[in-house]
This record gives sequence, C-alpha cells and structure tokens, in this order.
Amino acid sequence: MNTYSLSRIAGALVVALGLSTSVVSTDVIANTTSSGIKGQVVGPKGNAAVGTKVTITHIPSGTTKTALVNQSGVFSAKGLRVGGPYKIVINSDTFEDAELTGVFLTLSETYPVDVALEELSDIETIVVTGRVVNKNYGSNSPSSNFNLKDIQLAPTVNRDIKDVIRVDPRIYINESGSGGDSVVCAGGNPRFNSLTVDGARMNDNFGLNSNGYPTVRIPFSYDAIDQVAVELAPFDVQYGGFTSC
Repeated sequence: MNTYSLSRIAGALVVALGLSTSVVSTDVIANTTSSGIKGQVVGPKGNAAVGTKVTITHIPSGTTKTALVNQSGVFSAKGLRVGGPYKIVINSDTFEDAELTGVFLTLSETYPVDVALEELSDIETIVVTGRVVNKNYGSNSPSSNFNLKDIQLAPTVNRDIKDVIRVDPRIYINESGSGGDSVVCAGGNPRFNSLTVDGARMNDNFGLNSNGYPTVRIPFSYDAIDQVAVELAPFDVQYGGFTSC
C-alpha cells in the first residue's frame, strides 16, 4: 500500500503517552502542535524593563510575533512553530537593545529566556541565560523530544518514526507482529496507543494492523516530519481519556 502524500511543510508529530486505570481504550486528539517562549527582561539594576518590545522571528518563513514586557518584567509568546531557528530582538527605549539568535523550540514546551539589559551610555556585555530542554523530561510529562536533526541522523531502512523513537529506553518495538511492528511503551498494550499528527488522529480504529497505523505503512510522508514528541503519563489538561501510550 502506498503511503499518503503530504505537503512538504513540516508537520509536528505527537505520540501521546498516558496512563489510566480504565480498562477501555479511548483515543483523544492531543491539540498541542506548537511551542512558546516566556522570559524576563530587566535593566542594569535588576528592575523590570517595562514596555520593552520583544520581536520573535521565525527565520525560515519570515513570520514574526511581538510581545511587551509587563510590570513584572515578564513577556510571553504562545502558538509558535516548533523548530527554528528563531531570532529574538529586544527593543528598549531606555536601555541598550539585545538580540538572541539560533533559538530552537521544542513541541509543547516553553523556551525560557532571561535577559539583563545594559545602560545606553556604557555597554560592555549582554548577559543572556537559557535552559536547555532535557531530552527525557518535558514540562508536561516525562517526555522525549526529537528534533529535525535527530530525525535526519536516525538510521532507518523503512523510513518510519519507530526507528527514531526506539532510542527511548521506555519504548520497545515488537517486530514479531504479522501486521507490522508495534510500539510498546512502558509495557503497555500497543492497541491502546494514540498517534496524532498536528492534532489529527491517525489510529487503527478497526484493529486491522498490529503496527497501530490505519495503513500497512506509515500514513504520512517521513520527509514532512519536523519534530517527534513522545509523552508518557502527561499531566497537562489537554491530554486524557486514553490508556497505555
């Protein structure tokens, strides 16, 4: 069976993993398909740089999003594309401007940014601190996130996401099934898995294949994938109603 052809626009892929006491499997659409940036901008004395304009630019597409620093010195931007690179320009009327480049966002994660601006009259350095997102622990669950570089470097013969996520020690790919390799997460039954692409379900609702796909092979273009996120026991309110992984 031929795979479905998708647009070359990169899609964000979510393998949502959850635990439940229910014995009945119910799939749910995980509508987390974007990322966010949240940070704090202060002046030389640690005071909030109120009113500072923060412009976030997605370099590949040229799209921008702006945010203003509030009274607490905090700004926030949501609904951003996963991946990158991004350029963040901090424009202040009171202090020296700052610029961050090479920022990459992770699916369903919020990238933290802390910036201390210098005085206009005497600028030497701009101190920028950030937190590297751990591969195995996300903000919504104990998760694994694989970016575009991970996908491109992953050795795969069948061009399947299973070859990417199999490096997670909590995931076992059972290759003995007659209907295709099945994904076993933390020992859960693969029939209770939930697979979403940009929030759209792609599950085997009829139980015809052991691989969990509605088709014999991967039901979307491997080249269209920009990120893969594996969520295990998510505690975010956007997830729920399904068992296993």
